[in-house]
Amino acid sequence: MRFLVPALVFTSLLNISTATAQPGTNHTTAPRDRHAEPIPETGDDPTIAEREVPDYDGREDARPTPGRRLLWIPRILAFPLYVVSEFVLRRPLGYLVTNAEENEIPDKVVQFFTFGPENNVALAPTFAFDFGFRPNVGLYFRYNDFIRKNHFLRAGASTAGLDWVTGSVAYRIEPEDGDFSFQVGLSATKRPDGLYFGLGSQASQDFRSRYNWVGYEANTQISGNFWRQSRVQLEAGVRHRHFGDEVTRHPSIQELVDNGRLQELPPGYVDGYTIGYQSGFLVLDSRPSRPAPGTGVRLTGGYELGVDLENGARNRLWVNWGVSAGLHVDVTGFQHVISLTASVVANESLQGETPFTELPFLSGNGPMRGFVGPFLVGDSGASLLLAYHWPVWGWLDGTAHVAIGNVYDGHFDDFSLGNQRLSFGVGLAAVDQRDHFFELLVGFGTDEFEDGADVESIRVLFGGTREF
Repeated sequence: MRFLVPALVFTSLLNISTATAQPGTNHTTAPRDRHAEPIPETGDDPTIAEREVPDYDGREDARPTPGRRLLWIPRILAFPLYVVSEFVLRRPLGYLVTNAEENEIPDKVVQFFTFGPENNVALAPTFAFDFGFRPNVGLYFRYNDFIRKNHFLRAGASTAGLDWVTGSVAYRIEPEDGDFSFQVGLSATKRPDGLYFGLGSQASQDFRSRYNWVGYEANTQISGNFWRQSRVQLEAGVRHRHFGDEVTRHPSIQELVDNGRLQELPPGYVDGYTIGYQSGFLVLDSRPSRPAPGTGVRLTGGYELGVDLENGARNRLWVNWGVSAGLHVDVTGFQHVISLTASVVANESLQGETPFTELPFLSGNGPMRGFVGPFLVGDSGASLLLAYHWPVWGWLDGTAHVAIGNVYDGHFDDFSLGNQRLSFGVGLAAVDQRDHFFELLVGFGTDEFEDGADVESIRVLFGGTREF
């Protein structure tokens, strides 16, 4: 539950070029042929007609590609989303950005928040809102070429009151080619607005309850890019969590257990935990980086091994793993991408029970994004995601998704078509941002199909995740 993101305008100005052209466009003016005949000025003389554009190559205009012909299908299906994107988001945003550039506001804003000998230091306010959690404000700090060239310092902190405080700091070394990076980081959090909906197949709004928690984490990370958008990442660290019943809204988990609505407290809740963990993540992605066309295949695989540091591996030892396979088709060649991705996640408890906040999930930043973060958490899960991404502005993409899936007890117990949920939504997402990923999302999640597939979760997000 890491929600801390700079405001849209500043983040975009700070991390992305102010060029606002759509990918694939060309705003340069071709030089005129000095041997060409001068074009007479017609003025008000009706006897002088404008010259027709010559057919220089003698060929017919290129016919629409099969991708452009097929594009009408998602356009019709997503017409309501298009209306929102075009007339509520893109055009008003385009008007604001265009006028801001004409008045040189971007340069003035960047200069206000940046300083240092080469404007390599920045300090900016942040704001985040995720429906169901407290809105929070904070500060984001960056220092490029810290101590020496290609060394980066990142820090962020936010608050929503004395009982809601979170912060993190990271030190990163990244050569100019960007193919390798090494990072160490620290983070600390104190929050009273943890949400719990039950685990696996019993997850429901009927079990919606709260808990407060305190957490600390220290980690080190190595990552490398090796082919197109393919990369590998290894991480190791220590993580501590402690839970309690001091909440300000809704009943606590303990209250639901006391009145019989929940059978028992979730694993790891009573005593908390301190674990050591080691994880690995591999991405094989055949797509070249933007602005090249976004057609390709993406395969991912990852794991995380967790071991109890307080009582030894005999008390708690587990492995989480997940794999996904996605096909992406750029139907125009200019980042209008339709994708279909299948994902599977699971937990293997080798000794004892895995703490509930360490179990795999599909909601939040997972494929079932219409559900608030902790809604779909369980021993295992599977999903099928159909998504569409298209350029809205030079540094923003429109996003729309429809996903089917669910989490289950054990190894995919009760997996069936009737036991699936639906997630769908539309929004905006920043392009090529690493430390702060901005997102505006309106999403919905349903009950199981066998129970009528009624909307059970509404998610409104303005913000995103802190990526360090």
